[in-house]
Amino acid sequence: MLPPFVEEFFRNPATVGSLVPSSRELTDKVMAPIDFAQAHCIVEYGPGTGVFTEVLLARRRPETVLVLIEVSRRFCRLLQERYAAHANVHVIHGSADKTGEYLQSLGIQQVDYVVCGLPFSSLPRRLGWRILAHTRQLLAPAGQLILFQYSLQNMKLFGKFFRLREQEHVLLNLPPAYVLLFEPTDVETKSQPSAAGHSASGAVV
Repeated sequence: MLPPFVEEFFRNPATVGSLVPSSRELTDKVMAPIDFAQAHCIVEYGPGTGVFTEVLLARRRPETVLVLIEVSRRFCRLLQERYAAHANVHVIHGSADKTGEYLQSLGIQQVDYVVCGLPFSSLPRRLGWRILAHTRQLLAPAGQLILFQYSLQNMKLFGKFFRLREQEHVLLNLPPAYVLLFEPTDVETKSQPSAAGHSASGAVV
């Protein structure tokens, strides 16, 4: 029987970035920018089996709210079973570009950090555009998007919404990955790609 992560990859290859869960080296690089002593709310897009979630839980303050947005019903059930007993942890089955609605229902106005490994290279471009625009609106003025990707082909897209602060290449991961630290820009992007409409959905890594 295949592990859940591998089985989900073959079931939904467009929404799972890799066959292999992220390495400790990649996890450490993703967590490095987060000021856990000051963070009030951290959102994770596509937590999958919870590789990053485990570290977020271990390092956060008890009062820090952690919101996990997961599109896979299977992963969502796994996460709910694993973290249901943890205070201030919310596991939501839904789409990354609807996070504002979920946060509003929780009484949360702004987010300090978004951790995201959604595979933008395989997402419909229109969906990727919506997710990024939505994320910029959610972040506090000093908030940050921590994005890890397996290629840099979408840097132009990311740059429409965010300013790159740091970039690192993590070779000790399969496949090697880039960790990109972004901050919101003040520039409003007024047009969207002219591609045919797609239904909004989240993604897992």
